[in-house]
Amino acid sequence: MKYYTATYGCQMNEYDTALIASMLERDGAISVDNPEEADAIIVNTCSVREKAEETAITHIGVYKPIKDDINPNLKIVVTGCMAQNRGHEIMRRLPYVNYVVGPDQYRKIPNLLFGKQKRRYELEFDREENYVGESAKIVNPYSAQIAIQRGCNKRCSYCIVPYVRGPEKYRECSDILREVKDAAGRGVTEIMLLGQTVNAYKDGNEDFASLLNRISDIDGIRRIRFTSPHPRHYTDELLRVLIENPKVCHQAHIPLQSGSNAMLKKMRRQHDMDTYFGVIDTLRSADPLYHISTDIICGFVGETDEDFEQTLEAVRRVQYDTAFMFIYSPREGTESFKETEILTEEQKKARHTRLVELQNAITLERNKLMLGRTETLLVERSSSKDDSEMLGRTDNYKKVIFPADASVKPGDYVQCKIDDIRGWTLRGTLVK
Repeated sequence: MKYYTATYGCQMNEYDTALIASMLERDGAISVDNPEEADAIIVNTCSVREKAEETAITHIGVYKPIKDDINPNLKIVVTGCMAQNRGHEIMRRLPYVNYVVGPDQYRKIPNLLFGKQKRRYELEFDREENYVGESAKIVNPYSAQIAIQRGCNKRCSYCIVPYVRGPEKYRECSDILREVKDAAGRGVTEIMLLGQTVNAYKDGNEDFASLLNRISDIDGIRRIRFTSPHPRHYTDELLRVLIENPKVCHQAHIPLQSGSNAMLKKMRRQHDMDTYFGVIDTLRSADPLYHISTDIICGFVGETDEDFEQTLEAVRRVQYDTAFMFIYSPREGTESFKETEILTEEQKKARHTRLVELQNAITLERNKLMLGRTETLLVERSSSKDDSEMLGRTDNYKKVIFPADASVKPGDYVQCKIDDIRGWTLRGTLVK
């Protein structure tokens, strides 16, 4: 059987696609790059916004002509958050889809594809399913994503993830270490740990801080990253590990969402700004170049002018390296969807514009702090704009473009002096 995958959404979706691929290949399936050559197409979908779902449905429709005109036996599988959220609707709306499979039922996909049942959905939550014993297919030969936690208990008022991913489940520490060791044995040197609230991890006496230390002891692992943490779960011990363990990269994506305590309470974020600033101040006091990125929602339901100004002030205080900034849109199925908005779309867009302009200026200034420094880069690939250049990334997650060298290949670690900025991009020269 030849299979083709298409993935939309977050890094957890990317990991899950690789997990499904591993299961299929263990049963003899072969990956192909062209959907027209496939016997099965797996579409892994996102549900974080309604627009993301509609986009995924449009993309799924692209495969219908293949089934109609090229391969009538083609099997189409829809997985991921949208599958969980709208599975029954998908089966009605898209009659050419064979199977709809939620995030806790991926083990059933090989049997569905190799079996004879024409149509079926598998959408049950399974509190015990953490895919113990499974390893995701290694897609990148030097960097691997590994899930350590699934689901979310936070139930933020704007977020649908807890309803489509289920409650938090923590993978056994021994199973995580097994997958990391396997990846390291295949040449992977960088690990990205994944979870909806990744730093809430616990397994018996193990917590996130001890897990980071244990992974850092594995031969061959040189860099450890993780996403996405929650401000509430930064313990003193975790902060110490983040600062002192040399293999844990000085980079974190810490969602802000709003700089107003009133809005944070309304969002049910389970922390306040004093807690948030305390985490940032600890990390940046230890390393002023510690890379902090974030998510921010503009115009959340009930947000006043004062609330928004507090968000702008928080952005100025933290000095984010980068930020993902979104205009609030009501999400059916969430608590905030039931509330009446007080802002027009024009007002929300105006706030978003102010926020983006502020953050762009801060990003440029943060990048300037890197000028003149010699940094260790993990080489990722050739530049997408010029084959005579390569792209690497610093410990603190800055992209750097440098002239290609015949002796340098993706996966290598090189020394590079950062000597220029063009637009948003750092540029440097190899140091030999």
